Amino acid sequence: MIQKSHILFSVRRLFITGISCFALLSLSHSVSAAESRESPVDLQADKLVHDDGGQIVTASGDVILIQDGKTVKADQIVYNLMQDTVVATGNVEFIDLNGDKHYADRAEFNNALKDGFVEGLKTFLVDGSRFKASNGRHVGGNSTIMKNAFYTPCESCKDNPDEAPLWQIRASEVEHDKENKVVRYRNARFEVKGVPVAYLPYFAHPDGSVKRKSGFLTPSAGFKSDLGTFVQSSYYWNIAPEKDLTAGVMVMTDAAPMGMLEWRQRWDNASLVADGSVTYSKRTERDSGQNVEQDEAFRGHLSVDGLWNINNKWRSGIKLDVSSDDQYLRQYDFDSDDVLENELYIERFSGRNYAVGRLLAFQDLRIEENQEDQPHVLPEIQASFLGEPGQMPVIGGRWSIDASLLGLLRDNKEQDMNRVHAALGWKRRFVSDYGLVSVLDANAQGTLYDVNDRTGSVGNSLIDGNSREGRAFGYIHSFTSYPIAKQFETSQMVIEPMVSLTFAPNISIDDDIPNEDSQDVQIDTLNLFEADRFPGVDGVEDQSHVTYGLRTGLYGNGGSYGEAFLGQSYRFEEDDNPFSRGSGLDGRDSDVVGQISGSYQGDYTLDYRFQLDNESLHSQRHEVDASANIGDLTLSSRYLYAKGLGGTDINETREQIRNSAAYYINDNWRIFGSARHDLGDNPGLRKANFGVDYIGQCISLSMIGQRTLTDDSSGDSGTEVMFRIGLKNLGEFETSGVQIGGGEE
Repeated sequence: MIQKSHILFSVRRLFITGISCFALLSLSHSVSAAESRESPVDLQADKLVHDDGGQIVTASGDVILIQDGKTVKADQIVYNLMQDTVVATGNVEFIDLNGDKHYADRAEFNNALKDGFVEGLKTFLVDGSRFKASNGRHVGGNSTIMKNAFYTPCESCKDNPDEAPLWQIRASEVEHDKENKVVRYRNARFEVKGVPVAYLPYFAHPDGSVKRKSGFLTPSAGFKSDLGTFVQSSYYWNIAPEKDLTAGVMVMTDAAPMGMLEWRQRWDNASLVADGSVTYSKRTERDSGQNVEQDEAFRGHLSVDGLWNINNKWRSGIKLDVSSDDQYLRQYDFDSDDVLENELYIERFSGRNYAVGRLLAFQDLRIEENQEDQPHVLPEIQASFLGEPGQMPVIGGRWSIDASLLGLLRDNKEQDMNRVHAALGWKRRFVSDYGLVSVLDANAQGTLYDVNDRTGSVGNSLIDGNSREGRAFGYIHSFTSYPIAKQFETSQMVIEPMVSLTFAPNISIDDDIPNEDSQDVQIDTLNLFEADRFPGVDGVEDQSHVTYGLRTGLYGNGGSYGEAFLGQSYRFEEDDNPFSRGSGLDGRDSDVVGQISGSYQGDYTLDYRFQLDNESLHSQRHEVDASANIGDLTLSSRYLYAKGLGGTDINETREQIRNSAAYYINDNWRIFGSARHDLGDNPGLRKANFGVDYIGQCISLSMIGQRTLTDDSSGDSGTEVMFRIGLKNLGEFETSGVQIGGGEE
């Protein structure tokens, strides 16, 4: 008998350390089983007994046996060198290579701990899941087969470990296939708090160690007023590490089933995602101001998003979105966009320079009377070159060159346009010794137009249907600010007066030059100090103007702050104003714009932006965004009031408010809701929802009800109730709607 010994079994010898050499050295000529074994065994124990004749080593007292990275702990281990078997008894713990822990009353292992049999098995996987079985077999180091077993990813109750978990799967046989990362069941019963609720003769699911596994995704169910009660289910096929396929179906009581398909694939330098759907159903069409129900027909959509990173400077891509009709995507909750964009493009990045070429086509999904004849863009080419600061001799600063080519093509003899544009710019920043910050920039540009089938020319001889025009324009713009700061003990106050001056020539407005990209113009705090407030190329702000404003703020050291801004612009010339009524820039004195914003410790935020009429100071636009986190309660509100813009599609006054709230009852439960009201000419509730979420350690529940009150022909009007459940490792869902996981058939 040897006390406090540590021995190491190698391929041919038994070494002893920490004690004097003993007769055990005679094992160096040992038996064939020990000689053939390639994996060394590290055995530690408080007490060691060796049977020289039977080649049996008995270790007891805090025994630890390690072989091939696997560990066995027990009160006693009997190691038979002849048969290469290990029998462990008393508080047996077996730790696998991946960290899974198995506990048993008794265990027997052989084949370098790859095979074994255990009694009274309890297994805890690295992801928190656990098994319990009357007995089990460990086969080949990759599979564990358990009898009369159950599986659950739910944590056990600390006060009562034997209490039934929230849910579990109990079966006559459970196999954990570690190689394929799958758990399989035979004669399985799904139990909730120990009560059986479902039976399956065979069932399988991922074991939690893998993110992508073929199988059924979490189903969802609900009710939509125009579709009836529905159930949606999808199957995920993990074809290979670089590609997968998801196929689904939604079955409805008041409409035909809908099929869905999504393909995803990645290459070394490219990716592709394509999804679509198809069904056979009816819809509501808008005709002469009336809603007309159409007969049943095949309907569907297709979406493709592809990207090819050609090299470190070039990339190309495709975006395709098409729908069979205007209502389909909103009716079936695929998308809520008003206009679908289809694009084929190629881009180049080189230092500070950028170029892009694209082809674009659009599908307008708005109610018919609100639709516009969207042009096809064939093509659009843009290039931007930006010099390094300080490289220009004498004058310093940096230069810029922008060039573009645009072709717009419409159907049905509507206006087509080809445009070539180029601009040369220069900018330099100055900081004086007194803290005066100035930016000076200059711009010269030229534009050529070729217009066919000009809007309004049909039947009107005063408008030239086809024309070729050119325009040259330039400006010099300076911006100066003088920030003054005062430091306090816990905060800093800043006052910053600002002024800009723009010199530009007075050019006559040419009616033969179309306005395709500069129609929606409105003054705000973001564009107030711009040299040209038009957002595109077709509109230019001629004549000189001055802009002035004041920004002040108090900024706390802990991150809280309060800030205010007020500003206005003034044109030197009163006549020939290029801006439309309602833009805030249509007068010699512009409207007054401002912003008040602040945050207190990140829990309370306010952002208030406004536009006031220059003469009466009557409100032209108000936008308020506010939020508050009050303990477990989160509140947010968004308010918009805006007068119509003359000469644009937005010619009606808009007034809306959206309020939302969420309350965390505890760490697991949350209730939330929101409502959007129209306060304009046709007031009323437009959209409201209410929902409940439960996010537990092994289960997720979500139920949401939504009511939308819009025109039936939009495809968005109606009532919807959605319910989802996610069980850890059997199928889970995220708030983004992306489902992960699933089970095998």
